[in-house]
Amino acid sequence: MRSTNTLLALALLSSSFARAQSAENKIPETKMLETIRVEATVESTSSAAKLPLTLRETPQSVTVITSERIEAQNLTSLQDVLDNTPGVYTYAWDTERVLFTARGFLIDNLMYDGVPAETSFSTHSVDETLDTALYDRIEIVRGATGLMTGAGSPAASINLIRKHADSTSLTSTLGLTVGSWDDRRIDVDVATPLTSDGSVRARFVGVYQDADSFQNLYSKNKKVFYGIVDADLSDATKFSVGADFQDNQPQSNTWGSFPLFLGDGSLANWSRSVTTATDWSFWNRRKKSAFAELTHTFDNGWTLRSSLNWRRFEENLALFYVYGFPDPETGAGLEPFAYRSDGKITELALDLHATGSISLFGREHELAIGYNGSKVKNTGNEYTPGELAPVGNFFEWDGAYPEPTFDDGFLLTDIDSLQNGWYVAGRFVIAAPLKAIAGVRYSTWKTDSFYYYDSPDFTFSFDYQKVIPYAGLIFDVSRNYSLFASYTEIFKPQNSRDENFKYLDAVDGNSAEVGIKGEHFDHRLNTSLTLFETKQDNVAEAAIDADGNPIILGDGSGQQASVAIDGTRTRGFELEAFGELTPGWSGSIGWTHYQIEDADGVSVRTFVPRTLIRAFTTWTPAALDKLTIGGGLNWQSDSTTLVGAPAGGATIRQGDVTQISLMARYRFTPKISVQVNGSNLLDKKYYVLDDYDNTHYGEPLAVSASLSWEF
Repeated sequence: MRSTNTLLALALLSSSFARAQSAENKIPETKMLETIRVEATVESTSSAAKLPLTLRETPQSVTVITSERIEAQNLTSLQDVLDNTPGVYTYAWDTERVLFTARGFLIDNLMYDGVPAETSFSTHSVDETLDTALYDRIEIVRGATGLMTGAGSPAASINLIRKHADSTSLTSTLGLTVGSWDDRRIDVDVATPLTSDGSVRARFVGVYQDADSFQNLYSKNKKVFYGIVDADLSDATKFSVGADFQDNQPQSNTWGSFPLFLGDGSLANWSRSVTTATDWSFWNRRKKSAFAELTHTFDNGWTLRSSLNWRRFEENLALFYVYGFPDPETGAGLEPFAYRSDGKITELALDLHATGSISLFGREHELAIGYNGSKVKNTGNEYTPGELAPVGNFFEWDGAYPEPTFDDGFLLTDIDSLQNGWYVAGRFVIAAPLKAIAGVRYSTWKTDSFYYYDSPDFTFSFDYQKVIPYAGLIFDVSRNYSLFASYTEIFKPQNSRDENFKYLDAVDGNSAEVGIKGEHFDHRLNTSLTLFETKQDNVAEAAIDADGNPIILGDGSGQQASVAIDGTRTRGFELEAFGELTPGWSGSIGWTHYQIEDADGVSVRTFVPRTLIRAFTTWTPAALDKLTIGGGLNWQSDSTTLVGAPAGGATIRQGDVTQISLMARYRFTPKISVQVNGSNLLDKKYYVLDDYDNTHYGEPLAVSASLSWEF
């Protein structure tokens, strides 16, 4: 509560500071520098090819989640955003390890302002806890983005566009939110000039959130701070420097999931509040980063941009897990397992690139040339628990399980990774209606690894070099429509191991897309239809034994073994429309469908629904312009997965799931508004399936109320 009071005091002080500075320095009232305010008016994105391309010129599927969309749906974390993004399916191994897929594959490409960043080491997907208060918008490019990120899957790339200090007058916003399960959140966003002419500006963001959960015992506490200074060194040169900090402290979190079956083979129909957590388990995660960026525009129109990013991820955890099947009468029969570890990952990333126009054959073309690279150090320790007490009657589980004594520990990981990438890309005007996007990247990836559970014969150490081509065509068939096609190759080292403890070879393949894009109503509405095909070898799939049970590696790590599948092929389509339909009425809808099969035509990764629909709309009536109402629909088709059962493996099927959300906002004044949000209003009880026998329940109906006050 002390942190909440501190942030509130800062917000109130900023209001007084605004009046004092205005009187003392006589800063004239000025408007904020122009920012992107409506989804349909995003002028360009460089998330796919490092070139400033319009959405219509980008030969891939692109979704932009703006700050207005984030506010309207109360999307406070990256998971909230991706849960509402077309084509993205979310699943989890437990409360803290959340993963995302697109086109059936893991999303493992993350960028900050276009610079590749390390993803979560525990999931190898993007970090779901990242708070959206730090970002102006989030761009999602589905498909392979090897030109930008080097190694990666053909799923999607997430580009987080940071907030900047764009205001030349002091402004501050305070947000207060209360929600289901004692959710309490406070947001503060302060922007101020640091010089009388506004050439140097600062912005500060702070968040404090504390919440319980629909799951018994579980609670979360989050603190976020962000600061940035933007300086116009001249008309042609801009310098930015900033830092952020996020501290997540969940308590009584789960590790893995609960048993789906009872000892007699019957399906256990638990309440959604079921948990296997203890009152002492935790999984604390802390993220720190600092960055600097220098941009200079030359007289000939070329722009040189350099950025340096430093990040550190720290975690400290004590976990508890049960396995087996409880007796239907006594609740006995579960075995305990405890785990304790800590770790630290430090990343240093550099990006340097130039963009500009060149004249060839009487036409103007765009060119980008650059380098990015990163150095990552990953170290961690593991601690062995002492004797564990019996679980007892699971039907009476309340988390009051004795905490074991852990030893002094041993070195678990010591991994050094070095990536380098040199790239060049261009947009070439072949004829008035025909443009080509072409590029190539030369990537190197070297890893020296110590992992305690590696055998001397099989270690996660490698040295790869790869040339990654990218090609695209855009043909304007009319004033409003363009046809497009693109092709790129895929390359991704992986740390999955087979039952003999051998690491699988790198995933290798290619991805192609064709489609049509449209711009309507003076660029206020964007539409696209994309057909895609991806071919891959060495795709990791969960290994099972002859009885259908998961194969667990026998080295003490507790990890499940994987098998490599060659000849996988994914085919599907994505249909999307978003923007402003009429003044006051905005919306988005995405319909995606795909099939993924192995070389024999057998469906794989069946836990991921093959069809997804994501829709959301808001409407501000002209006759009542202080009121905004909206609603959303998230629908997914049925899916299946193989799980452990007393008599061998069993298939769990989750039917199609429909979730409805609603929102209403009323602006009492231009600066004060109240908003109410509701999600899963049908209160649908459903399973969230995964590939490692960690099936759990989705979140029930939830509501929240928010107050926004701009000083």
